[in-house]
Amino acid sequence: MTDSMISFVVGVAVVLVLAIVMARRYMRDHKDEGLSQWLDAHHMGWMHHRH
Repeated sequence: MTDSMISFVVGVAVVLVLAIVMARRYMRDHKDEGLSQWLDAHHMGWMHHRH
């Protein structure tokens, strides 16, 4: 692999690790909220309000 390809793979890995850490921290803080409620409130809500 070239240096640029290695840098890209490392960058993607770092972003994935940060996303996993933040998701785990969020789920720990909001453990009473189910995944479907979280998706509806944070990602799918815009679909319900758009006309």
